[in-house]
Amino acid sequence: MEDLWNDAPRRAWRSARKKLGLAASADAAVLAKMLTATARMAESKLGSPVSAIQSFPALPALYQEDIKDAAEYAGLRMLKTDSGLQLHELIAAYAGHGMGLSGSGAECQTSAGFPGCHTVIVEYTEDAILLDGRPLDRAHDIANYDDDDIRTSFDLGSRSSATEEQVRDFVLEYLRKVYIGYTKRPWVFPEEITVIMTGSRDSVGREEIRMAIADAFSLFGTRARMLYSDPEYVAARGAAEIAWRTLLEAEKKKEKIEL
Repeated sequence: MEDLWNDAPRRAWRSARKKLGLAASADAAVLAKMLTATARMAESKLGSPVSAIQSFPALPALYQEDIKDAAEYAGLRMLKTDSGLQLHELIAAYAGHGMGLSGSGAECQTSAGFPGCHTVIVEYTEDAILLDGRPLDRAHDIANYDDDDIRTSFDLGSRSSATEEQVRDFVLEYLRKVYIGYTKRPWVFPEEITVIMTGSRDSVGREEIRMAIADAFSLFGTRARMLYSDPEYVAARGAAEIAWRTLLEAEKKKEKIEL
């Protein structure tokens, strides 16, 4: 309740801006500009307005409402997933690699016997590195997302002077301080963790960086299953696949109602 009270001025300011025909915030305006350009490119190829599910990185202070406000200001029609949410990049990239899309889910089990694949996304670009992970059994996002479970550094991007050892140590620190909480039994490490790399092609294409990341998982006590194909597009592919399935499901429901 205290958090809601403290957040009241910000929400009132966002509402006032929207009533004036402005974006809900300066950040939403920047996002809307990007969305508008992307939507226009898609519409020019398809010849009709588009509907979309968006994927976005789990950056601190980037929330579902920011994505929703940006799409609204850009005039982009958003589809809703079965959870009613837009997709964090971890979920979209997971789906983009063809995982978590079956109705049954549970393609593997965690070391504690719970359904789900231990999965960590490593987004690596010229400017930053971002880590986010948890056990996944379906390509399904969750509403309650803890910023403390995410690690980001804007000092370790590929254009910086950071060494492979610094990247390795950053990943290892994340695993020791954050991810260990998801093993359910801290003294039992998962035998394998799926590591999905996204980001710029040139950055992810650096073999020495991929080896440094794999070394961090080895030092943590597990094996990294590295997935790094199409790092610039895999999350978009996953979001598009889930959007397509959402549209098909909506059509099925419509047909049942008409019958």
